[in-house]
Amino acid sequence: MITKVVHGWRVGGLVAYLMGPGRAQEHVRPRVIASWDGQDAGRQPQQDDAGDLELGPLIRALRAPAVAAGLPERDEGGKRGYVWHCSVRVAAGDRVLSDGEWASIARELLDGSGVAATGDAGGPRWVAIRHADDHIHIAAVLVRQDTSRRFWPSHDYPRLRETARRIEQRLGLTVTASADGTAAKAPGRGELEKAERQGLPPARLELTRAVRAAMAASCDLAGFVAALEGNGYLVELRRAPSGDPLGYKVARPGDVTADGAPVFYSGSKLAPDLSLPRLMRAWEEAGRGSDAADPVSAARRRVDSARALVGAARRGDAAEDPDGVAHATRDLLAAVGDWSDELGTAAERFDRSARPPRGPQRGTGGPTSAGLRRVARQLIRRRRMLGVQDDAGAAAVALVVSLAALLQEIGAWQHGRDRVHQGAAARDAARDLSQWAAGRVPAVPDPSAARDHAAVVLEPRQHRTVGRGSGQPRD
Repeated sequence: MITKVVHGWRVGGLVAYLMGPGRAQEHVRPRVIASWDGQDAGRQPQQDDAGDLELGPLIRALRAPAVAAGLPERDEGGKRGYVWHCSVRVAAGDRVLSDGEWASIARELLDGSGVAATGDAGGPRWVAIRHADDHIHIAAVLVRQDTSRRFWPSHDYPRLRETARRIEQRLGLTVTASADGTAAKAPGRGELEKAERQGLPPARLELTRAVRAAMAASCDLAGFVAALEGNGYLVELRRAPSGDPLGYKVARPGDVTADGAPVFYSGSKLAPDLSLPRLMRAWEEAGRGSDAADPVSAARRRVDSARALVGAARRGDAAEDPDGVAHATRDLLAAVGDWSDELGTAAERFDRSARPPRGPQRGTGGPTSAGLRRVARQLIRRRRMLGVQDDAGAAAVALVVSLAALLQEIGAWQHGRDRVHQGAAARDAARDLSQWAAGRVPAVPDPSAARDHAAVVLEPRQHRTVGRGSGQPRD
């Protein structure tokens, strides 16, 4: 069940649109299914002689508290509008809900979000409108009827999401993600339309991939900027009066505003973990240690150690935070993703699983995470030497097999913490890695790797737990 909330000023315009035919005649039999006063379908506007709905009485009733409060119907100073509009949609495969079920859902969402508490006769006025099988709209005027005072519900969106999850579980609907801050920021409508006109991927998505790859390949800010500029991207740094770097922003060449200025995105707006302070912590962490003569073999040892650590965490016995391990694993996947499009897809699928709720809060991890980041950087430096046709390629396949097993372990750990979507992202990425390796079994260099390969490829959803290794691997 997807919920989306926007704010506005004109409840009359909103109701007129929701009860009208839609932009492409897509609204089928628009009707009121629930209302603040319990009249529900009784609030359905009557038809006039021409067959049009008489919306005036409903709109005036909804607006009455706002009129009593003297509130305008347009923005007068950059404030957020007092009209709360929530659209609620079930997944494509879910069953069709009745009007009565949707009415109950609307009341539960309003109560759970703090907009309109059940039994509060002096609360705001609202209506739920349905004009399709799979979704409804809720329009509420955030002004109390008893005091004519405007109000804002506290943390309404995360509370709305948690309420929606409870409804999904109770009604057997597709379970959606909680509002935990792990979903990537999606390109806006304007960004998507611009990308379509240009025949390019949205700039936000391209820049996120480019910044992540440059971060994994570099060991400091200078190298990071050089890596981005070497790939043709525009980079600007923000510095304090002392000259210390505070942040950065990046733009895709040719992506400009109407005035011809580059469209920049700050690192923190691309993803919370791509802010400059977090990048610098990751570089500092990965810099503790020496380079390996054979980064592919070193990476495999690191991956096996990380897999053992996450398995220990599932049993309640871990010396390091698995969230940090998952976060560092993404850097290694970014390095491996350079080897083929299929592996690049796996790295992108894993992205959500690498972000703990509300982003990494305790730094970037410990020794295992540092080791993963270090070998990721080494792999990127030597990526032109790696392939699947030579000895390095055989070792690379073995590394991918080990990575698939690690992602399965991370997925099982996330699932055990009720992080449904993070767990699914890890398992989907593991499946991509397994499929890539499946056609390269003869290249696996030793029997133990072949056994691991069979376990991951043939049973991609079976979570295998290994014991804790003795100490950290050497590289």
